Amino acid sequence: MADLLGYAASCAVLATFLMRTMVPLRLVAILSNVLFLVFGYLQNIHPVFVLHLALLPINFWRLFAPQLESAAPSLLPGDGTPGSPTASRPYTLWFVFGVLAGVVISLGLMFISNPQHI
Repeated sequence: MADLLGYAASCAVLATFLMRTMVPLRLVAILSNVLFLVFGYLQNIHPVFVLHLALLPINFWRLFAPQLESAAPSLLPGDGTPGSPTASRPYTLWFVFGVLAGVVISLGLMFISNPQHI
C-alpha cells in the first residue's frame, strides 16, 4: 500500500512538470505533497516527510498569493512590479520559513528517533 502511495506521489510530481498554467500546477503539487507526506510517514522516511511538510505551505501560498495581491495589495509588501526590491519578499519569506521548518523538524526527528542524544 505504501509503495502505491509513493508511485502515486511520483506521478503527481511528474504531472506538475507537464502543467502549462499555474493553478492546476499548484493543485497537483499540493496533492503530491500530501501523498508524499503520508508515504514518508508510513515508510519512516524522514527527509521525504520533512521536505513535503516544508513545501506544502509554500505551494498553498503560491496558489493563493495572486488572489491576495489583487484583493488587498497592502497585505503584501512592495509595489508588485518585477523590478521592485520588495516584489519577491513574500515568496522569500515563505522559502526561508520552509527551510527553517525543515531544519527544525529534521533535528527534532533525529532526537526523537535516537533518544541516546537526549
